[in-house]
Amino acid sequence: MIFTPTEAQFDCAGLVSGPRDRREQAMDDLAGASVDVIHRVGFAVFRIGRLRLGVEESRRLSTALAERIRAALIARGAPAKMRLEIDRPQQTYVPEGFSTRTLLPHHDGQHCSYLTPSLQDAPDWDPAWREFGSSGYTTTPAHKMYQGIFLPDVGEGLSVTTYYDWLGVIDDVLDRRGIDAGDDRSATAARWIGDNLRRGLERQPEHGCAYPSFGAMLGLEEPLWHGLSFHHSEAVLTKEERIRYPAAVPLVQRCACGECEGEAARLFCHQVLMATGLTWTQFRRRWEVLAPGEQCDLLFGHNLTMLHGGLAGGPGRVIEPLCLVMDTPAGPEYERWLAASWRRSLPGAQ
Repeated sequence: MIFTPTEAQFDCAGLVSGPRDRREQAMDDLAGASVDVIHRVGFAVFRIGRLRLGVEESRRLSTALAERIRAALIARGAPAKMRLEIDRPQQTYVPEGFSTRTLLPHHDGQHCSYLTPSLQDAPDWDPAWREFGSSGYTTTPAHKMYQGIFLPDVGEGLSVTTYYDWLGVIDDVLDRRGIDAGDDRSATAARWIGDNLRRGLERQPEHGCAYPSFGAMLGLEEPLWHGLSFHHSEAVLTKEERIRYPAAVPLVQRCACGECEGEAARLFCHQVLMATGLTWTQFRRRWEVLAPGEQCDLLFGHNLTMLHGGLAGGPGRVIEPLCLVMDTPAGPEYERWLAASWRRSLPGAQ
């Protein structure tokens, strides 16, 4: 069990103490310091809840801080058109028969093909392939570059956000499969992921899924793993899914590690094993980082280099997305930022 490292936890006391000019400077300093951590570690937790300000004031502070993070990122080379999107609050859905729910690893924005290759690493890549589906998504059509959540209510349960190093997972899979990374490992990984996503797009008439699955992104070929993309561990296969993918039916009875609860979790365990060589339990031990959040904390992560999920959230948990987005993920600035992201950096730091 791995918890948020100390360097990714930010004390926010300076935002509310002292003269106004000092507080403004403290916010700029905090945003600037977090930018490097978000790219190196993958995420940051701002301990606004410890200030005990109340929800409205904490929300105002979180929104202001998210804007400063946006400005700090742009100053370091992120696209100038990147904007802060304040989305509607999201109540936690808990499947019937369960008291809490656990979200499996995913990226935000199911229409977007996530960490696709930059044209700097793959000149033949078409930016249009960054849109995997144009309808049915949960939030908005904007492409989420950085995923932020404000926690006005942590609800019941553990209310833990989980993070997974997607770049590390890709590197590990390349090694396990003996794929030669060449002199530029990041470029090789980017092109490999791009090829996998492109095949997923080409096969959409066959699998019908608007969200690229974990296994499909890591090169699994079976239609089953392209067509089923899970989020809730506790979810069950629908009647339509059982008919379309009969091979999945016996797999939901027992998973590869024998410990997973819920049909979706057991299927996901089989998928993870095929894609990475690790069962879901082993994968969690290797990659899962727990980020507990108290009421009014702000969590901010790199939506393209990190997967995220949620462990044992209760129905009273509410999140308010504060994402940094672009409406069109293309152009020289975006390509430079994307190439740097593959290298856990920003254009201004290279």
